[in-house]
Amino acid sequence: MRNVRQAAVPQVQLVTFKIGGEEFGLDVFAVHEILRYQGVTPVPRAPAFVEGVLDVRGAVVPVIDLRRRFEVRDFAFDDDTRIVLVEYSGERLGLIVDSVTEVLRAPETSISPPPAYIRGLAQEFMKGIVRLEARLVILLDLERILSSEERIALETAELVPAEGAADGA
Repeated sequence: MRNVRQAAVPQVQLVTFKIGGEEFGLDVFAVHEILRYQGVTPVPRAPAFVEGVLDVRGAVVPVIDLRRRFEVRDFAFDDDTRIVLVEYSGERLGLIVDSVTEVLRAPETSISPPPAYIRGLAQEFMKGIVRLEARLVILLDLERILSSEERIALETAELVPAEGAADGA
């Protein structure tokens, strides 16, 4: 009988990942694929939040380092670093994270709105908090990762590598 009740509760599926020791999640349907970190090509005069661009099967994809975006001070690229490719405003976007943890199923009832006392930058990005036993996963609102001004800057930036940038020159 317990399994019948559990099946009746609507579930959400999240791709969870770590940034600066904290666990975050995105709706699994927003994620196209997860890539091992590979060097991205820097783009001259790109907005500060853009790490560079990456060629993914012939498409040039802008890449944002979420660690920098969330103002995590100490970060390094290692074997666990991943690029999460997501659908963002009808385009592909890469998000650099420390590591991807799992694809998680959680009951919709485990999602709470962000606490009212969280203000500023953190609340802007949060859709909610998923409470699971001893874990709290911050559910990100992908559409709010970038402000309106940053979206415009990303859309209008010429995200084309400078000549010689790809070969290290």
